[in-house]
Amino acid sequence: MGKLPGQRNGANIGHPASDGWAGCAPEIAFAVFSMAHPEGTFRGSQEFRMDNMDSIDRAIQLIENREQGPDQLNQAEAVLKEHLKGDANSARAYGLLAQIQYWRGEVSSQGLLEIYQAGVDYGKKGVELDENNLESQFWLSVNYGFYGETRGILSSLFLIDPIEHAIQKSLEIDESYFFGGPHRAMGWFLHRVPPWPLGKGDNRKALKHLEKALEYGPDFYLNRLYIAQVLIALRDKDGGRKHLEWIIAAPLSSKHPAEDQRYKDQARQIMEKNGLN
Repeated sequence: MGKLPGQRNGANIGHPASDGWAGCAPEIAFAVFSMAHPEGTFRGSQEFRMDNMDSIDRAIQLIENREQGPDQLNQAEAVLKEHLKGDANSARAYGLLAQIQYWRGEVSSQGLLEIYQAGVDYGKKGVELDENNLESQFWLSVNYGFYGETRGILSSLFLIDPIEHAIQKSLEIDESYFFGGPHRAMGWFLHRVPPWPLGKGDNRKALKHLEKALEYGPDFYLNRLYIAQVLIALRDKDGGRKHLEWIIAAPLSSKHPAEDQRYKDQARQIMEKNGLN
């Protein structure tokens, strides 16, 4: 059983490769209840539980259940903004708002710069309020990174230092967060940015961070998707193929099937591009 919403070791979002994966966060009572009870009963109980959560945990649960309805992220955003009316200095609320922008970007085909810019703004606000807030630092780094990739890496070299700083701070606060998320972010950062003298790119250092991320999240698809691409870049195609085949063969999570399917599609594309079929 994974951590409850709001607990930091691991993450407050995400999923395993299968519904029973230990360490998923949050694989909590809702998931178990939904398998044991009719849909209508589950909805009623979910509403009861949600009504009795504090606003931060309620927002986390809505984010976790983002694939259960088209309005989940909007509801989470509304809950957090209402929370900020009563606690304007809640760094964590700003960090979670940054997280919402990341998930919006994952399913959007347009307006990505604006989505990630909003995520950066929320993350920066959270960091200004509390530089030791994990969600603000981590999701700031992620939104920064995707903003830079969307804008163009060579046009975004000025973001290298702030991205690295936010990731490093996340590592210091909790390297295990979101299935080794800080290590995953640092590994992908070191893989994607140019090497010296333009940047700090280094695939061997990237590999070490991604191996560490796999220790925290061996069944988390994105860890394997990223490490596969780094191994291929290091000319270890057999190693890369192993991780891509794992992703393709793994069962879809009942909670986040659309997210899983995106990773499976990407894995197949990477295999085809690199002649690994």
